[in-house]
Amino acid sequence: MQKNSFKPVLVPSVYSMRVVLWSLVLVALFGALMGGYCAWGALVKARERLGEPVQKSVSTPMFTVRLPLGWEAYSTNVNKLAVFRQKGQDIPIIFLLAERDPGFPYHALDMNPSILFHHVEEDILAEHLSGLPDELPTKVYGTELLTVRPGVVAARMLFDVGIYDGEAMLFYSGDVRYVLWALWKDEDTRMAAEIHRFFRHLFEDFDIPELRESIDRPVVHSGRFTAEINAATHLKVEREMALWRLFAARAETEPGTALLPALQHYREALRLLSSIRQERIALVSDDFKLYQRLLEKRRKDVDEWFVVLDKAVAMGDWTRARRQAKWIMSHATLTGERVDVRRAAEILATKIPAEDAGGTKK
Repeated sequence: MQKNSFKPVLVPSVYSMRVVLWSLVLVALFGALMGGYCAWGALVKARERLGEPVQKSVSTPMFTVRLPLGWEAYSTNVNKLAVFRQKGQDIPIIFLLAERDPGFPYHALDMNPSILFHHVEEDILAEHLSGLPDELPTKVYGTELLTVRPGVVAARMLFDVGIYDGEAMLFYSGDVRYVLWALWKDEDTRMAAEIHRFFRHLFEDFDIPELRESIDRPVVHSGRFTAEINAATHLKVEREMALWRLFAARAETEPGTALLPALQHYREALRLLSSIRQERIALVSDDFKLYQRLLEKRRKDVDEWFVVLDKAVAMGDWTRARRQAKWIMSHATLTGERVDVRRAAEILATKIPAEDAGGTKK
């Protein structure tokens, strides 16, 4: 007789599952603790980020500037910007101004400290700043040159204005003069360090439009002019003006051979006059009016060069487009036409397929 075998079936109970349940509770508690720890760490980091100084960018039609880290207050007025370290300050710690004038393309950059400070003083007094007298007791410590970009240099100087120390910079680009200055109380070493850092690295954080130059702008020191320098310069001007009149008389009928040299000789005469700070009389002369008409004709000619280039690119005539781009790059030689050279070079590099060594198109 065979015995029936039965296996006992265990029904789980809370008591029998206590180890598993406690394990689940501990895992859940550990997860909650880790989640809280991570959330707290994220909150702390977020608070730290909120407390970090932020670099702000301010734009006007003539410049864009990235302010020093943490500087939080500023006011703008067209192409004028006053920057404050903190709200409620009376002195605009950094002041930036861009002015346009049709004569600026022919102005020299004068390193004479008294001339440089005269421009800064005019702006400071125009702001009617509290705590400053109507006539500023000043002391200028000297000037130095800094490169803004190829072909454009700036004059930098340090000075005192009463109880304030100051730093300033001035330069020209095309028909725009940029004047930048800063004031801080002489005992405020932290502010001095921040402002010196800003001016020292200014052109990493200060963007200006690329404007056409008219002459290779001279850098001079008007305090060192002599009668001999003046007389020698005027002799050179007379030679350039004689050549200008010779070519200008032929420029209307023979523009291909006379227009460019006429413009070059007149610009050289203006550059020479600018080098002794005497260009202003020339800018209101009949010769200057004729120069402007011929310059406009030159600009129309250059525009036509690009019309030919753009048509060739649009038609896919790469041989003609390549030839025209290279022709522009070799013929845009007048001061200020570097912009056109770069434009043609960019079209050649980005829009026109390159040729291989055998002359076939890729």
